[in-house]
Amino acid sequence: MRSEADRRTRLILWALAGMGFLLRLWALPLWGTFDTEVQKAWSARAATAGVADIYGPPDSELIRRARERGGSLLQLATVPVPENRFRWGTATYIVDYPPGSVLVLWAAGKLYAWLRPDMPNRPLFNVAINLAPLAASAAIAVLLARSVPGLIGWRRALLFWLNPAVFLAAPMHGYQDPVFGLIALAAVLALMRGHYVLATALVVASGLVKPQGALLLPVLAAVAVRETRPVTWLRAVLAGAAVGALMLLPWWGAGHLISALDGSLRPLRQGTLAPLGFNVWWIAGYALEWARSGPWPLADVVGIEDFRAWAGWDPRIVSRVLLAASTAAILYSLLRRPREDRWMIPLAVVLQVHAYALFGTSVHENHTFLAVVLAPLLIGEWPKASAALAGTSAFLFANMFLTAGFGRRITPLRVVNRIRLLPRLDLSVVVAAAHVVFFAALIYWTVTARPPRHETTPAAG
Repeated sequence: MRSEADRRTRLILWALAGMGFLLRLWALPLWGTFDTEVQKAWSARAATAGVADIYGPPDSELIRRARERGGSLLQLATVPVPENRFRWGTATYIVDYPPGSVLVLWAAGKLYAWLRPDMPNRPLFNVAINLAPLAASAAIAVLLARSVPGLIGWRRALLFWLNPAVFLAAPMHGYQDPVFGLIALAAVLALMRGHYVLATALVVASGLVKPQGALLLPVLAAVAVRETRPVTWLRAVLAGAAVGALMLLPWWGAGHLISALDGSLRPLRQGTLAPLGFNVWWIAGYALEWARSGPWPLADVVGIEDFRAWAGWDPRIVSRVLLAASTAAILYSLLRRPREDRWMIPLAVVLQVHAYALFGTSVHENHTFLAVVLAPLLIGEWPKASAALAGTSAFLFANMFLTAGFGRRITPLRVVNRIRLLPRLDLSVVVAAAHVVFFAALIYWTVTARPPRHETTPAAG
């Protein structure tokens, strides 16, 4: 029989979980950031006109254009894919996110259309958009709780569920990241447990929901090569291809596959330098603003071509070199550990996320969300787990808050800008510099710290 102390502890744990749920219910109708408007536009368009042509023209049209260019289908690689522009409300939109996200938003739009066939832009639409992230957040908490038995599992779950950075991202800012985070977490857990084929399928699924799913690939490949034989690699590739084909079927079957694939790559072609991602390029853009506008400016998004013209070199080349070097160092740290140190798998992905967020030129304010999802897996396994989780959570919260406050209709942008300039030097630049220090600390802790050995460490098999 459970003791009175055990019952009291479980009551407190369930009360904390319930509090997190009630807070999320309260925030479901909030207006989020401007990204919420974009998501509602995509959702309404997908629900009312279908998803097939949401990215662009049919394959037949693109093939015709390729043949006109050179008479060969090889010209398809050089044919620009026109973006399908559509209006919703008073603005014009294009879709520049992978098909998995479109399918989630299509479902949200269908639900809202069932409730309100005219689909007005009202708080109930915000609720519909936020339901999938709510369900995904709850599922993440459940997976974390079950990742290890006992109170450590509960601690992992509540450190995610009650994390202010998570709550700010979804539902307050209205991001869909928990959907992607759930699939990525499942992939990491599968890889930790030696389910390589399943892990590959889940990594592909995560990448077709959010482009940051690609950050899982280096660790997946390194672990698979070290621990499995080529026949397993082949099965994993086939499983990933099958999942990709299934998720792309609504476009493939309708003859719009090329446009859908192009839509998945559009985030890589943006022309701005670290758009609201506080990293080394945000600091570099601030230096450009200082040179142009004088001392103590408000940091802002700058164009890559503008920066190249000012600095005399292309930041994208430097970014790729830094990311390649960071990835190599992370994989070396992973592979030098014994196979039994399964905690190193989520830590390697956390490091990869921060390397991308620090050195990438296409980074946005919410792009370290995955690190906050995975860091709780280190609790009970690594001495620096609490510090790593606190640091990555604080950075995510600061990056999101200093770009949008608590969201539209709560924190006006002018108020956020005033907060940023309170110390004269833009706080966002301070946070970007702190991110450099924190990443260096993560690397140092990874190299020097040793994990405790106990029975809760998941074993490969």
